[in-house]
Amino acid sequence: MLQLLLLLVIQTPELSETLIRAPRFRETVTSNAAKLTVISGEQLRKTGRNSLPRAIGQAAGVWIQETNYGGGAPVIRGLLGNQILILVDGVRLNDSTTRFGPNQSLNTIDPAIVERVEIIRGSSSVKYGSDAIGGVISIWTKRRKPASQDGAEYTGPVLAVFDGNYDTSVRGGLGSLGLSAAREDHGLLLVGSLHDFSDLRIADNETAANTGFKGHSLFGAYEYALGEKKTLRMTSRVNRDFNVPRTDRLNPGFHSDGSIAATANSEIWHYSLQDRRGYQVSFSDEDSGGFVDAVHVRAQVHSYREQRNRRKTGSTTNRFEEDEVYTLGLGVDWLRAVGSSQFFTWGIDLTYDGVDSLRRDTIPPGPPVPKAGAFAEDSEYARGGIFVQDEIFSFDPVFLTLGLRYSYFDFSFRDFSSGTKTSDSFDALTASFEAANELDDGVNATFTLAQGFRAPNLDDLANDGSFAGGDELANPNLAPEESVMAEVALAIRRENWDATVAFFATKINDSIGRILIDEGDPAITGDETYQRENTGSVELFGGEIGLRRQLMDRESAFAVSTKAALVYGLQDDPQLGENIPARRVPPFNGQVSLHYDPEVPFHQVHRARLFMNWASQQNRLHPQDVSDPRINPGGTPGWATLNFEFGGAINEASDWWVGLHNILDNGYRIHASGVDSPGARLVFGMHLRL
Repeated sequence: MLQLLLLLVIQTPELSETLIRAPRFRETVTSNAAKLTVISGEQLRKTGRNSLPRAIGQAAGVWIQETNYGGGAPVIRGLLGNQILILVDGVRLNDSTTRFGPNQSLNTIDPAIVERVEIIRGSSSVKYGSDAIGGVISIWTKRRKPASQDGAEYTGPVLAVFDGNYDTSVRGGLGSLGLSAAREDHGLLLVGSLHDFSDLRIADNETAANTGFKGHSLFGAYEYALGEKKTLRMTSRVNRDFNVPRTDRLNPGFHSDGSIAATANSEIWHYSLQDRRGYQVSFSDEDSGGFVDAVHVRAQVHSYREQRNRRKTGSTTNRFEEDEVYTLGLGVDWLRAVGSSQFFTWGIDLTYDGVDSLRRDTIPPGPPVPKAGAFAEDSEYARGGIFVQDEIFSFDPVFLTLGLRYSYFDFSFRDFSSGTKTSDSFDALTASFEAANELDDGVNATFTLAQGFRAPNLDDLANDGSFAGGDELANPNLAPEESVMAEVALAIRRENWDATVAFFATKINDSIGRILIDEGDPAITGDETYQRENTGSVELFGGEIGLRRQLMDRESAFAVSTKAALVYGLQDDPQLGENIPARRVPPFNGQVSLHYDPEVPFHQVHRARLFMNWASQQNRLHPQDVSDPRINPGGTPGWATLNFEFGGAINEASDWWVGLHNILDNGYRIHASGVDSPGARLVFGMHLRL
């Protein structure tokens, strides 16, 4: 049994002392660089990637799977979709409609508003609740702090910042303009962005049809200083994408013999509108006094509206679908130090989702005919949780972090056929144990044993959708997924080199998948019927390794770094068999880089990097991978790309950069993605502070 695996984590950079962080989102005493990666907005911008998921993938070494160019799902330790939790300013982006597999959630966050991204690898359900089985992507948005809290005596005029990039592979890019101002007790930030992408150019100067789209976003943040360490913050964000193609349904995919199908599954399949809106009010008190030392309260109103236009190949029926989910949420975190021996953090989370869904079918020249929407009528979903975490210093040099959470879920909807009210509830109790020890000066080891869970959401319980061209039925009788993860992580820091390594094993019981309940006509593909079901257990073994070394000495302008990732997964399925490969597991992959960061610029070049991204062949396929038209049933071939980036300063506050990506114009596809990756391309951009 293979139980050794590799996966890199980039070293955690220093965070500004001015950052306001809720108690729950601070690093614990047992955190280390092998488990937590922090990427600044500047690092994301300098990757040259034109979406947030692609930028995170490049900057943090996270595998990104794309069904279409308008998506992008992070894969952490072999898990993705609703088994990875995404947060924005401490609030869940995952809602009760978040589905398994690739989705658009992360792509609907404008990169221009991101201050930093924190990637937490491994089960984190005790602190963050459902969905955090594989890990957490935590996004923190930009802010303009009041002058009294920023230490600035001169508030100054309005500050304007322009960011933009252009990518030759899509003959387009994105641009944003930010305006901010601060007074003694007030801080205001406004950011507006536009993005426009034509169809993607892949290798050999070919074009991947049905990939381009456009959109815009708006963001505002206002802060009011209630005291030296007390802040009231209000944020508003809107992102709208238009006519995003579902590329894997519009372009012919793989046949079961590995050949390309003659026709596509659909003639029309577009997300005509993806409209995500979030409004949040938060209160932070970093010096509460009395019973608690710090408190953070956040309340949110969130909505996501998705419109789809569809028509299957050979059909005359045009289908219009619309789903809209409304979310209300409240969260509170507290922190209390008990002498010098313990830190207690505890909190509560409450969210409520209501989902509206409709469908209209039109057979020209007839009028639209109302049909049942994808989600059942009157779909509602509520979740609540309470957790406590104790950081213990009493056993120095061994430090402990213990955690416990109780979660409760309730859902209801009207049955598709009878219209009768269906409702149920379930709960979960999860615990975690983490121990850290400094083995030597600059050598830290951490052992973690943590439970995780994912509660079935409305996408599992009340959504009749499609799968593999056929129909998929919801199941209101599902049990939650429950997991156990064991991990050993090591972080080493020396005078001229740093390294991280982690090994993990995760077992998920009652994994939610699908079973075939009606094969239909065996001679026809696409008339099968599946049903959501708990389909046994999944075991994932993996690890993480990364190294960065300065050449010659610590002050050298040259450095090399490498990272690699491998996950091995097995599944026991009562219908498909035992010890079969787990679904959509990425291949062995990584990156090798040569960095140039001189103290004195070389002809205005302040930095440069030559690097190679690579992945091996992935031919360990789940039976549903084999039937997936996005995946070659013979396996996804290995690939490598050579890339070069360099940049410099325009002035003290502005810079430029250029990227030459996939220089050798290699043709390849990220495993399980629905579109080939870009060919040779030039990307350039600038950051101007006006």
